[in-house]
Amino acid sequence: METGDSPTSEALKEALIAVVEAAREQQKEKPPVDPPTRLKQLLTFKKFSERALGQVRQVVESDEEFRRRMAEAVDEEKTGRAGWLWLARPDGWEQECAELAAAAEQESEQVADAQSTQALEQKLQRAESARKKAERQREKSDRDRDAARTGATQARTEARRAADKAKELAEQMSRMRAERDDAHKSLERAERTEARTEARLRSSQAQIDRLKKELRGAREQHRAEVDSLKQRLAGAEGELALARAAGFEPPAEAEAESPPPLTRRTPVSLPPGVLKEAVEAAEHLLRTPKVVMLVDGYNVTFKNWQEMPVREQRVRLLQKLDELSARYPEAEIVVVFDGTQTDYDYISTTARSLGPKVHFSEPGVEADDVIIKWCRDYPFWQPLVVVSHDNRVRESARELGANLVQPSNLLMLMGIEMEIEDGFLGFVGQ
Repeated sequence: METGDSPTSEALKEALIAVVEAAREQQKEKPPVDPPTRLKQLLTFKKFSERALGQVRQVVESDEEFRRRMAEAVDEEKTGRAGWLWLARPDGWEQECAELAAAAEQESEQVADAQSTQALEQKLQRAESARKKAERQREKSDRDRDAARTGATQARTEARRAADKAKELAEQMSRMRAERDDAHKSLERAERTEARTEARLRSSQAQIDRLKKELRGAREQHRAEVDSLKQRLAGAEGELALARAAGFEPPAEAEAESPPPLTRRTPVSLPPGVLKEAVEAAEHLLRTPKVVMLVDGYNVTFKNWQEMPVREQRVRLLQKLDELSARYPEAEIVVVFDGTQTDYDYISTTARSLGPKVHFSEPGVEADDVIIKWCRDYPFWQPLVVVSHDNRVRESARELGANLVQPSNLLMLMGIEMEIEDGFLGFVGQ
């Protein structure tokens, strides 16, 4: 059954949470009943985001045995009718789910109609208030007009008695109008000047902030390089001291010796002004000779294609990585998935011509552990780049001297368009 035929994620929210709680309880049984590997990390969650619930839903729909076990472990009171039908799937459950969805949609439409009616009534009240206000203003205008007419009559009477003074007043009025027009023009010029000044100040402040950020990045990079050189120098001095303690003294005209063997991997240095978490940093790392990029496969696909079946996610990622590999041929790209040999056979026949290498973890072993092990096993001279936002993977890779790249930056580098919503950097699926 396709995901599109199931109830909506909102309708399944109670059922998905009930599945996690039931899986927790089954783990506590003796003997414990383990949930699917991809669900284990979610059992510690107290709150569930939309993405986490989506992952639970994918696990249930991709594991028929687990779904049936969960249908027996939970009841309709916890899951709601739609959630129970989705888990138990008795005969005719799709039709009943559709009827429930139609009823919910009808109720939503009724609520929307009620809200629309209320909004119209509020608009009518505001319009009535505006009309009354306009009438009061009109009455005031009429009074002002009558008063002005009376004043004008008196003025004309006075003007006839003082014709000479009328000319003087007219000239004075003309001068005042000219002064008023000049004042308005000066005010407009001042406002335009102020607006341009504020725009320049904002631009200057943004440039100052950017330069400060770049300076901090350059200082951090410089300190890291100095610390690395100090460590290498301390190691060389220690080896020299040990050699001298053993009675070895270099000849007066000794030939140049090869550098001491590396004792740990050193991260690739970035150009000045390039931040570690910027897309430009990922692009620079892929151009590094002999570099190996280790990609946490599902960690990346769940960022942009979480609504797709997992096999389609893998194919979509490998297609994008194939294009990336063609752009950066000096880099070796290895993508690691949680999976089995059957999954690997599927991928190898579907994406046989793709540039990146594909690896599936052994049963009971997570892709995270494979990536961390490889960070230890690769030779120290080999530059490593790890793509993951998992804290454990990133911290272990950092300690082992690998450079880090966020999945979002890799997606941008592969041509996935980005959008910003409520301060969060999201993705537009391709």
